[in-house]
Amino acid sequence: MDKIQSIQELVKELNVHRNNYYNLNKPTITDLQYDKMVEELFNLEQETGYILSNSPTITVGYEVKSKLQKRTHPTLLKSLDKTKSIDELNEWRKGKETLLMLKDDGLTVEVNYENGEFTGGYTRGNGEIGEEISHNVKVINDFPLFVPFKGKLRLSGEAIIHKDDFEEINSKLPDDEKYATPRNLVSGSVRQLNSEICSQRKVYFHAFNIIECNKELSDSKFEQFQWLKYLGFTLVEHIKLSTDITEDIIDSFKNLAEEKKIPIDGLVVSYNSVKYSNSLPETSHHPLHSLSFKFYDDVFESTLRDVEWNTTRTGLINPTAIFDTVIIDNTEVSRASLHNLSFIEGLNLNIGCKILVSKRNLIIPHVEDNLDRDNGIMLYPEHCPSCGEETYVKNTGTADVLFCKNKNCQAQLLDKMVNFVKRNAINIEGLSEATLEKFLKLEFIKTFGDIYRLEQYKSKIIKLEGFGIKSYNRLLTSIENSKNVKLANFIVGLGIEGVGSSTAKLIAKKFKTIHDFINAKNVELLNIDGIGDITAESIVQYRLENIDIILDLVEYMNFSDSEVKKEETTIKDNFFKGKKIYATGSFLHYKKEELKSLFESLGAEFANGYAKSLDYLIEGSLKSSSKVDKAKKDGIQVISEDEFIRIINQGY
Repeated sequence: MDKIQSIQELVKELNVHRNNYYNLNKPTITDLQYDKMVEELFNLEQETGYILSNSPTITVGYEVKSKLQKRTHPTLLKSLDKTKSIDELNEWRKGKETLLMLKDDGLTVEVNYENGEFTGGYTRGNGEIGEEISHNVKVINDFPLFVPFKGKLRLSGEAIIHKDDFEEINSKLPDDEKYATPRNLVSGSVRQLNSEICSQRKVYFHAFNIIECNKELSDSKFEQFQWLKYLGFTLVEHIKLSTDITEDIIDSFKNLAEEKKIPIDGLVVSYNSVKYSNSLPETSHHPLHSLSFKFYDDVFESTLRDVEWNTTRTGLINPTAIFDTVIIDNTEVSRASLHNLSFIEGLNLNIGCKILVSKRNLIIPHVEDNLDRDNGIMLYPEHCPSCGEETYVKNTGTADVLFCKNKNCQAQLLDKMVNFVKRNAINIEGLSEATLEKFLKLEFIKTFGDIYRLEQYKSKIIKLEGFGIKSYNRLLTSIENSKNVKLANFIVGLGIEGVGSSTAKLIAKKFKTIHDFINAKNVELLNIDGIGDITAESIVQYRLENIDIILDLVEYMNFSDSEVKKEETTIKDNFFKGKKIYATGSFLHYKKEELKSLFESLGAEFANGYAKSLDYLIEGSLKSSSKVDKAKKDGIQVISEDEFIRIINQGY
């Protein structure tokens, strides 16, 4: 180990002398002294088999690629589950010995060695497929191209650029080429086609995990780290813990990162026992042997420029904030829901005010606060932005929401049609939102059934911009194919408030045929486990108001009997799968038992009561509860009913 350290120190010292001599024209040692140091370094490298990428004894030629080759990883490189609660972190530990590490904020890279020689470097990508970046890994600072282990070794680590280096590099770039974060810069650097560019970016590699090794290793992850250190790798900063994690420990890690100018976005805790870690199952998204601790949702200042009001198929008019673009978690964010009129009033929002924006749970953009609360409150539109008819305010119990009075509002009709043709409903390819909007304006369609009578407008449709006889024929074929439909998909397509895919499947399983569904009584709907008073009443009311539309549509449909088959046992990945959830307060769209069935259908665990181990607390829009304040203190993510519905609709 002393010889490895000697090599590292010699390389660092020699590179300083080389820079002084060649770049600054200010030699600090004689040529004889320099040559003796190089000879000493060369002998140590030959003795140990350890050679760094920036060693003066070797020349790494720069390579230029025409493109980066894709590579399917031999084993999935999954991301980690996250928490912001120290209590949950310690509950997850189960009293076991753990490793606490900095979560360096860079780009995860896998590196491979055969017989002591570096053979390949790859980005994590989506965890399944990455890109080969070997030419750039070879020029990473202090990266070992040769290590004193003559076997097979695969390990992962983080490519990073230190904060001070980032600021120096960024200061030399034009304003339109500057990088937003060190992570953006390192990601752009290691994916350059010309490795000379990467070599100038001061990229470093911090190892944090052994993926594969044909050597019998210690069961202790900490001791495995010591072995990697012996091989000459720079490791992610870490400590071994046998006690609970405290705020003081977390603060000390934050200070360490700040001192060393290491960009971080949290901490990682892993079980020290590798055998125990390997015995744990894995979800489709993340392993269970490690947990990421996020300090907080990052908040960014912006300026509110406009509010967009959009009318939905229920007549509800949703406000969306438009603000100056901010970069959150490497994505551009310039829009966020403002939920309802009460939310706007609560923050005293007005155009031009300075706002704080976050990305809750790294997914949902959210306006957190208004820094200019003395600028008055914006006025809501008195007329529907779509049809021009009057709007009205409805109080749900805890919030004021805005509605359009006109049930024939074109925006409502468009939203209904978009819902009708989507994939998990009737599934008509070729009927995009833009095409539907065009057909509605030309009055080719007014109801769902009109879609199946579009042939009468053939001569007009094929003359429309973007259409021709081929496009028309493809559309008619898709419409014809959509006539063969499952009952559950048909019910989803109707757009009944409170009835999504999961509830529609429950209904189809109960009634089997469309006629049974049309004639179902309220009490029969209530007998379905997972459907409560609100949803049952919504279904009955919809049928009363739209029975003619339904019967007209039914004439074109051929319903399959696939609903009677056993339900699929595999639950697709979604935002709530594998999460522990509880609901509190009173809900506008759901009963508590409906939520329970819905979450279970999504693969989530619906808790029997409030607990600090919850992943999410869902808050009802009609009435809140004291559990919301408790959850915020405990670091549990609170999701409003509006946000919950939005997540479900967006298919997370």
